[in-house]
Amino acid sequence: MIAVTLSLLAGCTPGAVPPISPSPSPTPRAFTLLTTGSITTADPAIATGDTDSMLVTSVYQRLMVVLPETGELKPDAATDCLFTSKLVYECTLPELLSFHNGHVLDSSDVRFSLQRALRMDAAGTSIRLLAALKRIETPDPHTIRFQLSWADNQFGYALAGQAASIVDEEVFDPDTPLPLETLPIGSGPYAVRTIEGVEASFAKFDKYLGPKAGLLTELKLAIAADSVAAETAIAEGTADVVWRSLDNAALQRVTDEIAGSSDQRTAKGFTRFPLPGLRVTQLVWNPDARLRRSEVLREGVARALQGDRTLDSLVPIGVADHATAFELGGRPRLPELSGNRIILTLGYSPTAPGHADLANLLRSRIEGLDGVSVRLVTGGAADLWLTDAPARVNNATGWLQRYLSSPLPNSRTKLEELDQRARTTSGVPRTVALTELQQQAAVDNTVLPVSQTDGILFVGKGVTLVGHPFGSGQALGFWGITRG
Repeated sequence: MIAVTLSLLAGCTPGAVPPISPSPSPTPRAFTLLTTGSITTADPAIATGDTDSMLVTSVYQRLMVVLPETGELKPDAATDCLFTSKLVYECTLPELLSFHNGHVLDSSDVRFSLQRALRMDAAGTSIRLLAALKRIETPDPHTIRFQLSWADNQFGYALAGQAASIVDEEVFDPDTPLPLETLPIGSGPYAVRTIEGVEASFAKFDKYLGPKAGLLTELKLAIAADSVAAETAIAEGTADVVWRSLDNAALQRVTDEIAGSSDQRTAKGFTRFPLPGLRVTQLVWNPDARLRRSEVLREGVARALQGDRTLDSLVPIGVADHATAFELGGRPRLPELSGNRIILTLGYSPTAPGHADLANLLRSRIEGLDGVSVRLVTGGAADLWLTDAPARVNNATGWLQRYLSSPLPNSRTKLEELDQRARTTSGVPRTVALTELQQQAAVDNTVLPVSQTDGILFVGKGVTLVGHPFGSGQALGFWGITRG
């Protein structure tokens, strides 16, 4: 028995340990930009939501771009655009301009893109800014010539609008929107790798030609379910940038944590990026609402909000040609309403930071009108809609489009005359026309300013935004984000 045991031991090598396969290294988390509000479309001809606009701004180019900080009009995909006569606006494309799929981007693609957007005519987009366009000519692959019906000094700004984004005519259907499951093809600083309603991934487009080249090699756009999820991402450091997303209470908690720390950061290194006056909230009457026809009701709603209103015009403070128009504060006398009880519906997006609380406040104020009840909704049609969607182009004309696109019948002729005067003159005459438009908005009360507050953007440790990180319509662009 002893011999057998020794024999077995002799077959073993003292100290030998079975080899262990090395554990794979954890995959580094992709740079993550977190926001609320799902991705519903990547088609620039119809995109209006905040998340959709952010994607469109970074994936596609436009001929021109408006610098949000200064309002200056600069070339984007074009090398230059200018008036060659009062009714002809001409743009030149550079050599070697291409889409993400390698297809050449030429004048034919530009013409196709604009004609497609005009054909779709989607509400809430920048398409109305192209009102002066009569015909598009493409004498060669690098020249686009726009024939205008009247001398529109805002036409270059129209070409910077989101609806004027350039798409590949070999990929996009001329009549129908791009399905979300189809990868969008643009020529912007970032190309889409994957896309679905709650997440999209992007890679830097190395052959991009333009003023907004990407700094990050890749990034992920992730959708938070709500403010709680966004606040958790800041607390746990599972995102690098958190855009919008936080409701009033969460915003205050994160702000207090930053203020109370020695390095002015959260425990995971987040700080707030300053965006003074970026967020503008308005209450908009649905053009199809029967109750919108009542002048006394529109006036009553406007007066009911006066005590809480902090913005006095449809053109925000800081934008050139802003003019005071709406009354602020005080104790306005509410008009008397007669007849049967009025039931108003007030809609808001549950993912818009703080809008649930604000909608309840506005309901309380409006119900101060005799015989008026307000029901809150978060989807479908509503008589009134609370929105913080920015203008598609950040100048006075752009900010007035929401009002001008749905005029009251009695104001239509006056508004068309003032709008055209503002877009065909300069200096004092233009300023006077824009002022009159803002003042008429306070008479019609179809779009009501509510507030202008700072944008909500938190960045993680080592992350910053450089250059001009926003597009022509104040959508956050991926190109301005960097780390380290």
